[in-house]
Amino acid sequence: MRHRLAALLLAGALLLSGCAAMTDRDYLSIQPHKDALSAGNDPSVFRVENYTELGEAIHGMVEAGVEHGVVHLSNYAPRSAKGDVEADLADACAEVAQRDPLGAYAVDFIKHDKAYIVSYYEANIYITYRRTPEQVKSIVSVTGTSAVRTEIQEALSGFSAEKVLRISYFAEDAAAIRDLVRQAYYASPLFALGMPEIEVDIYPSDEGYTGALRIVEILLTYPEDQETLRKQAQALAQRAGGLSGVAQGLGGEASARAIDLLLKSDVTYLSPEQKDGPQRRNTAYAALVEGTADSEGLALAYQLLAEQEGLESYVVSGAVGDTPHFWNIVGLPDGEYRHVDVTAQEGVGLSDADLVALGYRWDRSAYRACGAQPPPEEAAPESAAGETGAVLP
Repeated sequence: MRHRLAALLLAGALLLSGCAAMTDRDYLSIQPHKDALSAGNDPSVFRVENYTELGEAIHGMVEAGVEHGVVHLSNYAPRSAKGDVEADLADACAEVAQRDPLGAYAVDFIKHDKAYIVSYYEANIYITYRRTPEQVKSIVSVTGTSAVRTEIQEALSGFSAEKVLRISYFAEDAAAIRDLVRQAYYASPLFALGMPEIEVDIYPSDEGYTGALRIVEILLTYPEDQETLRKQAQALAQRAGGLSGVAQGLGGEASARAIDLLLKSDVTYLSPEQKDGPQRRNTAYAALVEGTADSEGLALAYQLLAEQEGLESYVVSGAVGDTPHFWNIVGLPDGEYRHVDVTAQEGVGLSDADLVALGYRWDRSAYRACGAQPPPEEAAPESAAGETGAVLP
C-alpha cells in the first residue's frame, strides 16, 4: 500500500511538471513507470531502467522534498551508445534543477555519486533546496487567466506577501502577471489599501524553454504592515455597511447618481494641484473613513458602495489631459454602460464620446464601450497613466 500511494504521488507530480528536457523531451509526455518505486519500503529509494525514468525519479524526490534519495539503475539502458551512466546522472540532475519548473523554483543544486553493486548501479542523489517545504506545498495549480486572477485576489484580500502558482499552458510574461495584479487590486476595493510593489519571477527563466507549464512567483510589498491593513479593511467595511441602502428602491442611472451624490457630500476631493503631506489619499479608506481622497480613492469608494448596492461597476485608470485620473464605469439594466466621475460636477451617465470631448484619455479597448462613440479621428490614445486598471470580461 505504501508503495502504491508513493507511486500515485509521483505519477501526479510528473504529469504536472511540464518540463522541456535537454534532449527535447517534455515531462508532460512522460508516462510514470509502474515499477519506479519498487526498491524496498523506503519511498526515497527508486528503481529505474532508462533515462526517462531517471528524470522522473529525481523530480519525484523534489516534489516530495527529499534531501537524500537513492536510485537503483537496474538493467539500465543509457541514452548514449557509449553506455555512459555517469553522463546520464549528471544530465538528469541538471535538467531537474534547471529546466523543470518546480526544480528551477525550489532547488539550489543537486549532486550525486554512484557505485556498482553486483548487477546494478546505486546512485545517491543529494538535493539542497532554496525553498522551504511549506513554500512548495503552498503552490497552487491553475489553468487560465481567470483562475490566476482569482488566486491573486485571494492573496490581496489577505494582504499576503507571496503567491506561487503552477500555471498550465502559460504563454505570458512578468508584465502580464503584474497587470493581472493591478486588475485584481481595482476589483477588490475593500482591500485596495495601497497598491503593493509587485515582483514577478517565472521558472524556468530560460527563454529557450518551450514547455506548457511554469511556476510563477508573485511577491507583494504593501505600504503598511499586515495588521494595520487588516484594521483599515475592518473599519472600511463597517463604514461602508453604515452607508448601505443609499440606492434602495432606485435602479439604473438613479442608483449611480445616488452614490455619486453621497460621495460628493461626504468626501472632500483632493485635486492633483493640492498637497496633503505624506498621507495617502488614493484608497476607499481615505474617502469613507478619513473623508478626503483623490480621484483614485473616490473611484474605489464608488466601486465599493456600488457593489454593496448590487450595481455593476468597474474602476477606470486613465488621464485627463496629461494628468493621471480615475473614475468608474457602471452597468445599466438595459445592458448599456456609462461613465461616472465623482470629481466632475456633472459626472454621471457620460458616454465615451462625452469623455473624449472633455479631454479624458484611457485605453478604450480594455473597458466596456459606453454609449455614443467618438469619431475615429478623435479616438483617445492609451492612458498617460500607464495603467489599464480592470480588464473587463
